Amino acid sequence: MTDTDEAQRRRSEAARKASLARTPETLRRAALKAAATRGLEGHRRAALKAAATKGPEVRRQAGLKSAATKGPEGRREAALKAAATRSPEARKRAALKAVATKGPERIRQAVLKAAETRKRNREAAKGEAPG
Repeated sequence: MTDTDEAQRRRSEAARKASLARTPETLRRAALKAAATRGLEGHRRAALKAAATKGPEVRRQAGLKSAATKGPEGRREAALKAAATRSPEARKRAALKAVATKGPERIRQAVLKAAETRKRNREAAKGEAPG
């Protein structure tokens, strides 16, 4: 074994021992420190780089997991933020794509639900009791 290989092996072994010796609290503090020193732009670049290395299925699963953990208000805010950054053409393409992915039965249910909501709103505006 050459000197450089031996030195590299020693450094690797020391790094492995050091990482095993860290507690969850020290790992958390290190992550918070790294996030604070990186800044918003650095964080954004790192997130984009991480997203680029994942495949579309992994991104889809991450999005579903994120949506499951958000409440209705969080989903609404995220949707408004996404819509604000889209051009009108991109918004139209996204709407067409969403409709294309739904089956005819789901489209029919959505139309009926919207019609029922409109009916309730009309009745409420007239002062009639719903039902």
